[in-house]
Amino acid sequence: MSSNPYQSNAQQAAPTAAPRFVTIAFWLYLITALAHIVGIIISATRLPAAQQAAKDQLQQSGTSTNGVDVNGILGATLVASIVIGVLYIIAFIVFDLFMRRGANWARIVLLIVTILGLTGVIGGSGVGAVGVLASVVAAVLTFLPASNAWFRAVKDRKRGAIQN
Repeated sequence: MSSNPYQSNAQQAAPTAAPRFVTIAFWLYLITALAHIVGIIISATRLPAAQQAAKDQLQQSGTSTNGVDVNGILGATLVASIVIGVLYIIAFIVFDLFMRRGANWARIVLLIVTILGLTGVIGGSGVGAVGVLASVVAAVLTFLPASNAWFRAVKDRKRGAIQN
């Protein structure tokens, strides 16, 4: 008799293929990563307008820059944002790949990142909102009973391989 009501004995012995919900979640998380890439591109294209707005605001307020290069600061900020964003996307995709292989810790990390991403949804719209929505649906799918059973089975299989 199977100890897990969601899988047969054969599935418990060798849980190789991820269930459909986990596969869908994997692709939804990739859509989230793509949304972040598009967001970085959009931010990069807005640099000239941001530079001009900063200059205009400084001139209107009568504030002196004391020789500080506003364009240089904005450019450096953009480069730092892009680097951090790219590193975030790479890490996100790595976690997604581990989740697809059955790593429960990666599923939990993606859930935490998704929850943290919800804080940005309030002020966001467009591509960012699509990414957050995709990751929320993906997170839910990875915690459905069939997905939970599969993650447990993968963990049990790994424990059995270590003990043997």
